[in-house]
Amino acid sequence: MVINTKKTGGNEMKKGIALLLALILVLGLVACAAKTQPTTPEEDATPTEETTPPSNEENVAPDETAEDQEPVTLSVWFYNDPGAEEIYKKFSAAVNAQYPWITVEYEVLPYDSGPEKFTVACATGTTPDIYFDGYSRIAPAVNAGLTMDLTEVAQSNQNVFMGEQKDGIVDGKYNFIATATGAAYGVFVNMDLANELGVADLLPEDKLTWSYDEYLEFCRAAKAADASVIPQALFAGSRSSDAWYYSWFIGNGVELTNDELTATAFNIGENREKAISTLNVYRTLIDEGLANDGCAAMTDQDCEQLWCAGKLLLLANSLNCATYYQSLQDEGTSMEFTFDVLGLPTAEGKEIPTSACWGSYGFCAFKNNGHDEAIKLALNVWLQNPEYQKELCLSTGFMPVMNTVEIDWGSEHIGEIMDFVTEYTAAHTVSSFGILENWWTDFRETLYPQLQDFYVGNIDAGTVLDNWQAAGDQVIKNAN
Repeated sequence: MVINTKKTGGNEMKKGIALLLALILVLGLVACAAKTQPTTPEEDATPTEETTPPSNEENVAPDETAEDQEPVTLSVWFYNDPGAEEIYKKFSAAVNAQYPWITVEYEVLPYDSGPEKFTVACATGTTPDIYFDGYSRIAPAVNAGLTMDLTEVAQSNQNVFMGEQKDGIVDGKYNFIATATGAAYGVFVNMDLANELGVADLLPEDKLTWSYDEYLEFCRAAKAADASVIPQALFAGSRSSDAWYYSWFIGNGVELTNDELTATAFNIGENREKAISTLNVYRTLIDEGLANDGCAAMTDQDCEQLWCAGKLLLLANSLNCATYYQSLQDEGTSMEFTFDVLGLPTAEGKEIPTSACWGSYGFCAFKNNGHDEAIKLALNVWLQNPEYQKELCLSTGFMPVMNTVEIDWGSEHIGEIMDFVTEYTAAHTVSSFGILENWWTDFRETLYPQLQDFYVGNIDAGTVLDNWQAAGDQVIKNAN
């Protein structure tokens, strides 16, 4: 599944460039105010070069024109997913083995500072040659006209994809190559703990349709069985994993924006009533001691630590993280227990909830130093060697959109979970509410301050929506 986006013309490109320049000014002010943690030399990661081909690539014949080519060094940025660096070592070596004049230097980005580094790079003209990420973070660069035309790569490799490439197409040109897609959001449940507490039979049989009342009954029963257990983790310390919150609203029938994506809609008419009912579930969890203490300042990573310690019954996240949580158990950094995945509850619990989705994951490229042809050759190596994408999907839980990638998820149980997640994602996720627009990066900053005040009891649910609407509408207005 690859989510479609709107085509953007010249005026939008100008706005996108202006937005990026504004972002770099804002980021500079933020850094001065010490509101973000400074990066360390380790975080900035010195580019690493790998030119020794792995054993399975040793027999690749070098391109016959190698002697006629000028040496080219390509920079590639990707994120610090488990095992990703080893995958890119193999990729770098394979490119050099096939095209000896091309050297690939890669940089591993940490998730806490990597997105900011990319935004700054776009605003200052210091982008890498090739960048791998979710399209939601790449979209502003595409809309601003900063990315390279990859139409030739997309069309020459169209046979390796399950469907059409749709993200990143502007004026008929491909600015992005999608190789995988994200997943629906929901909750992970520690099944060993649920059985131990005697509450497993209160979970929805179809793993999807349960009401707010049934959800709260499950949490209350767990707490009554063992007061030391945390039924559900909430967090508002950062915007990370915020799509979980958007999914609660969307699943309950709340329209977050209007159809034109020119204003918010969650605080209007029935949307407001439904959104308040959702927020009041969080209020109930906090008031009845069913959530973690200090959740206003907790981050998703803090909640994950509670999960790994076996103290948490329900954990919020993207459901494709099943492979990641299993890997933590396998490497001994998490307690071992059996877990499953569930969709989010809704007010009535009568319909399968719709979930937010960050869309596709893949590559974009930038015209930096006349490296266009070398970039195309390097991307062809990735697409024509599906083993790299297979390993990356296994390490991240991303679901491939390449028909050449067949994945064994490692165990029957995880395979069953991922089959469920794949079907649920394909049928019940949306990205059409603005999450792929160039203003979404700033829009994400408007919800968390309201949740923080709400969680500590400073404001009620209605005020959350009033404040969020005012801030969110201003962000959209500024972008348009």
